[in-house]
Amino acid sequence: MSTLIIIVAVMLACSVLAGAGFWYAMRHRPPMAKPLPFIKPPHRKLTSEERAAAERYVNTLTRNQQTLLPTGSSTTPERLTLNAQSNNVYPVTRSITRYGLTTDEPQKWRYYLDAVEVHLPPLWEQYIADENYVELIKTDTIPLVISLNGHSLVNYLFEQPALTPLVRPLATNASIRKEESDNIELLSVRKESYEEYMLTRPDGTREAVIICVALLLLFLGLTAPVSVMAALITAAVVMILVSLWFLYRRPAEKDFREIHCFRGTPKRWGLFSESNQGQMSNISLGTFDLIYPAHWQNYVTHDLGQNTEVELYLNRHVVRQGRYLSLRDEVRNFPIQRWRKNAVLAFGSLVVLTLLLTWIPLSMPVKLSVAWLKGTESIKVTQVADLEKQPLHIGDSLHVNGNGMCSVPANYQGNRTYAYMPFDCSAMYWNTATPLPLPQSDIIDKAAALMNSVNQQLHPETSTDPKLNPQLASAIQKSGMILLDDFSEVVMKTQDLCSQQQDCLRLKNALVNLGNAKDWDTLVRRANSGSLNGMNVLLRPVSAEALENLVNTATSTFFYRETHRAAEALNSPPPGGFLIISDEGRQLVNQPQPSVSLFDYNAPEQWDELQRLAGMLLNTPFQAAGIITNLSVDANGTRHIALHNEPDAVTLSRYIGTTLLLSLLVLSTIINGLLTLRRMHRNRKRLLDIQHYYDTCFNPTMTPAPPVHSLF
Repeated sequence: MSTLIIIVAVMLACSVLAGAGFWYAMRHRPPMAKPLPFIKPPHRKLTSEERAAAERYVNTLTRNQQTLLPTGSSTTPERLTLNAQSNNVYPVTRSITRYGLTTDEPQKWRYYLDAVEVHLPPLWEQYIADENYVELIKTDTIPLVISLNGHSLVNYLFEQPALTPLVRPLATNASIRKEESDNIELLSVRKESYEEYMLTRPDGTREAVIICVALLLLFLGLTAPVSVMAALITAAVVMILVSLWFLYRRPAEKDFREIHCFRGTPKRWGLFSESNQGQMSNISLGTFDLIYPAHWQNYVTHDLGQNTEVELYLNRHVVRQGRYLSLRDEVRNFPIQRWRKNAVLAFGSLVVLTLLLTWIPLSMPVKLSVAWLKGTESIKVTQVADLEKQPLHIGDSLHVNGNGMCSVPANYQGNRTYAYMPFDCSAMYWNTATPLPLPQSDIIDKAAALMNSVNQQLHPETSTDPKLNPQLASAIQKSGMILLDDFSEVVMKTQDLCSQQQDCLRLKNALVNLGNAKDWDTLVRRANSGSLNGMNVLLRPVSAEALENLVNTATSTFFYRETHRAAEALNSPPPGGFLIISDEGRQLVNQPQPSVSLFDYNAPEQWDELQRLAGMLLNTPFQAAGIITNLSVDANGTRHIALHNEPDAVTLSRYIGTTLLLSLLVLSTIINGLLTLRRMHRNRKRLLDIQHYYDTCFNPTMTPAPPVHSLF
C-alpha cells in the first residue's frame, strides 16, 4: 500500500511540474511564437548572407528610430529583434495593404498581409504590386520582409537616408490606399474590456472534449488492474483540473488586445483593396476600411457624414461607434450564451454513464457508500436475544457466532452450486426454537421392507434354508434355479407399498403370473387368507433378476418422491428469529462437504444421505461476518440480514470511486443538458433582443425592451 501511495504521489508531482512548466512557457513565449495564419509548409533556412543583411538592417533601423523619435514622445516604436525562429524563411504570395495615421510619430505607415502586420523596408514600397511574392522571417515583435518581388535585403542600400519612413515614393501599381484629405484624430489607445474579450474567447469546446476523455479514463481506471488504476485516475484528474482552469481562468493582461479610439467622419467608399472584398459595407474612416459586426448593418448609416468616435482593433474590426453601437454594452446587457461546451459535456457524460451502468454492478458500491456517509457501527453477538436488541442499519459491520439451521431454498438457482444439497449453508436460520426433527416416512419404511424381503429370498445369506428339506435344497441348488420361499410375504408387502390401483402395475402383473392368479385383487385375498402360506416359487435366474429389477424400479419411484417431499418439508423453519445470508454465496459452516451430490446417489442411498445431512445441518455451529447490505422481514416475522464480505483497501477505493463517478456523471448529464437547452434558446433570442434594443435607441418612440441579465 505504501508503494502505491509513493507511485501516485510521484506521478501527481510530475504532472503538476509539467503543467507548471507548460504554463510558464506559454506565458513567457515571444508574441510571434504562434504560427502565422497564411503560412504553409514548406519553408527554407535563412542563409548566412541573408542573416548578416537582416541583422545589419535591424541595427540601422534601431539607430534611425532613436535619432528620429521626437523628444517627449509618448509612444516607443517596437524594435525588431532576431531570435532562434528567425532562421526559417517563409514564402507567401499575397497582396499588401498600407494604412496611415495622422500623428506626430515617425512610424505612421503600417503594412498588412491579410490581418497580420509586417515590417516592410521603406525603399521597397515602389515595388509593391497587386500580387506580391514575399519572403518573411519571424522576430520578437512582427514578421520582417527580407524579400519582395525579387528584391532582397542582401542588395538593400543601407547608406541612404531612405530608411527614414518620413518620405516614401508612391508606387503606381501598388495595392495601397492613398491617404485622403479627411484626417482622423487618434484620441487614445486602450486595452479591450473583459466583455469585448469574451466575444473572441474560445467557447470551451476543446476543454469540454478533454474533460469527456478524462471521464472515460476514470471509468477505465475503475475497471483496470491495480497496476494501472492509479496512473489512469491521476491522468484523468490532472486533465480535468487543467481543463477547468483554462475554462474559468481570468485572462491575463497580455491577453487583452489594443483598441484605438479615433475621431473622424465615416464615409461610404468604393472597394480599395482585396482585403475588404466581400464585406457587408464599404465604409471608411480616413484611410481605414472599417469592418462592422454583421448585425450592425442597419445602424451604421446613422453616423455617416458626421464627426463620430470609432473604436477598432488593429485588424479594423469596429467595437464601438457613436453613442449607441457598442459590443461591450451588448455583452453587459445581453450576456453571451456559450452552449456548445455544455452539449459536448452532456453527451460525453451520458456515454460514460451508459458504459458505467452496463459494465459495473452498482448496487453494492452505492449501498455501502450511502451507508458510510450516514455512519456505521460494528456489532458482535453470540445470542439471538442480543441481536434482537440491536438497531441494525445497512452498512453496519456484523459478526455472529452461534448454532443454527442451514436453509433449504424453495427454488434453486441454476448458476450456483450447492455444496450440501438440498441445504444451502450460505443462508442460516438462527432462532431459539427447537431444531426440526430428522425426516421420517412410512412409505420409505414399506419400500425398504419390500426390497429387503425380496433381496433376502433371492440372495440368502446361507446356502441352507431351514424351511426346506436339505435334499430338496441341494437339488434346487444343483439345478441352478432360485427359490422364492415366502411368496405370500412379497405379495403382502407389495400391497402395503402399492396400495393405489395405478401403482407398481408391472410388478403386480409379474406377481399375478407367478401366483397363477386371475388378477391382483384375487392374489391379495389369497395372501390375506393364508392360502399362500408355505407356497414356494421356483425361478430361473433370468426370471429372478427380472423380478428383482421390477421391485427396485417400483420402490425407486417411492424413494425419489419421498426424498423430495422430505427435503421440501425442511423448508418450513419456525417463525421469528433471523435468516443470515451471505450475498456472495459463502458457506457459513465448517462442516465436511460431501464428495457426491445428494441426487447423484441411487434411490435408497438418497434417503440415507438426506438423513445424514439433516442430522448434521439442522443444528450446526456457524460463523457469519461482513457488512450488512440488506434488511427485510418476511411473512413469518423472520428478519433477513444480507452480509457482504468486508472489502479490502483496493475494493473499497473502487466502491467509493464508482459512487463518486456515478454521481458526477448523473449531475453532469442533467445540469449540462438543461444548460444546453436553456442557452440554445437564449442564444437564438439574444440577437433579436439586441436588434430590438438598437431599434429602441435609434427610434425613441418605440417601447424599450428591458435588458436581459442572466447568470448563464
